[in-house]
Amino acid sequence: MKTRKILMIVGLLAIGVFVALGSQAWAGGPENPPTTGTIVGPELWGTMTLDCSALNVVALRVKRVVDCNVETQAFVVPNTWGCPSDETTPLNRKLGVTLFGINPNPAVMDPIITKVKNFQKETGDVYSFDVQIKFWVP
Repeated sequence: MKTRKILMIVGLLAIGVFVALGSQAWAGGPENPPTTGTIVGPELWGTMTLDCSALNVVALRVKRVVDCNVETQAFVVPNTWGCPSDETTPLNRKLGVTLFGINPNPAVMDPIITKVKNFQKETGDVYSFDVQIKFWVP
């Protein structure tokens, strides 16, 4: 009975390790553009930082100008994307957040990254870049 429990625990741990390692590989590739729906404005720009080290978070700061006033909004969420290999990795990623009240329901109008500029690797496993954000409507 003890041997069976030990083998079960070892097997579950091995499966957990493979799933954890595989999910980082799956998350790291660029997404294809949505095949349905349309991408509409307004166009927003933001700065994104992906931390693939121990913190493993994504920080996004978005700006927009309204009547000569600059408004900003920031998010910090867990990194489910993995580490980007180049500037194409973040393209076509849907963000699933509400930006400036433009899209009260992200399931109906989801922010999507349509352009990446100034992609660079910072110290360690930290990447930063500018993103153009538009909205995907199914």
